[in-house]
Amino acid sequence: MTDLEELRARAAETLDITEPWIRHAFETVPRHEFVPGTVWVVDGGVYRPLRRADDPDRWARMVYDPARAITTQVDDGAPAPTGGDVPTSSISAPAAVVTMLAELDLRPGHWVLEIGAGTGYNAALLAERASAGRVITLEIDPHVADGARAALHRAGYSGVTVLEADGERGWRDGSPYDRLVATASVTSIPQAWVEQVRPGGLILAPFRTAFCSHGLARLTVSDGRAEGRFAGAVTFMAVRGQRARPRIDGVFSTESWEESRESKAELDVALLADPHAEFAVGLRLAEVAHWPQDGGHWWCSRDSWAYAADGAVHQWGPRNLADETAEALTWWEGAGRPELFDFGLTVTADGHRVWLGDPSEAWPLPAA
Repeated sequence: MTDLEELRARAAETLDITEPWIRHAFETVPRHEFVPGTVWVVDGGVYRPLRRADDPDRWARMVYDPARAITTQVDDGAPAPTGGDVPTSSISAPAAVVTMLAELDLRPGHWVLEIGAGTGYNAALLAERASAGRVITLEIDPHVADGARAALHRAGYSGVTVLEADGERGWRDGSPYDRLVATASVTSIPQAWVEQVRPGGLILAPFRTAFCSHGLARLTVSDGRAEGRFAGAVTFMAVRGQRARPRIDGVFSTESWEESRESKAELDVALLADPHAEFAVGLRLAEVAHWPQDGGHWWCSRDSWAYAADGAVHQWGPRNLADETAEALTWWEGAGRPELFDFGLTVTADGHRVWLGDPSEAWPLPAA
């Protein structure tokens, strides 16, 4: 039998957690108690179930792999008999968990609202610092919420409040909170979150654009607004209400390919392999989706698409998305190739603005 306690100790050493309370929490909370007996792994291009009873050693090593997130639900709980397509709930990789906890600056006695209970594991870690009675966690999926509630009770954290609710609306009855932390990504920070965090409190949320999936916004609340820099690069599943993004099948067709404008590529797509460049371009083209495929690169918006491969570009629609990407990359290079950490976000009731270095020089963030 695999020694789960030994695996947890090894993971703690590998992570090299410097914050004493986070290390204590990681070593105290039994992560394996929060991972369902059936999880989902990619096999042959689809998600298939992996049952602890069938392979306990593999299951255990996945649980305590420092860099591995584990999918705990696919297709909102209704996968096809042939396998799952889209992961819809998970337990985050330990490395991402401890990174976010370090940025949260959580203190004993803080009131905490968590958006996305998932398995309940992160709420248990929060409870080790703030106390279980001061942690409220919201989960939109009733089955997932039930699982989190049961796991928290089983592990000795029944004081944590698990509520079935839409996290985008927050939970006004418990406000104001000292900290609000999301374990699902957003393309826009809900104003309800800003209103429910006390002045001087923090919002920590994975932030994404249609173009780029990674970013961690760390925002301080004051006077009905939230403002701060991006503190890291993390990738999380999207909250259910903000999953929508442009789809290539909504604009691409054989006819549009025949009608497309062809030109020589005037952009260095290799630059997009730099995560800082990708993030910066995403802030300029937030509503444009981009992905590499089979040696080429695709872009699409609600009304346009572009494809670049072998030195040539095809573009269709009212926008020239490859050209816009080239312009954004030129801007990024001209700014000195800034890193993700150099950018910031300001959220008000009037919308979102992003900035590089100086909040007074912010520009509107296009709606993704």
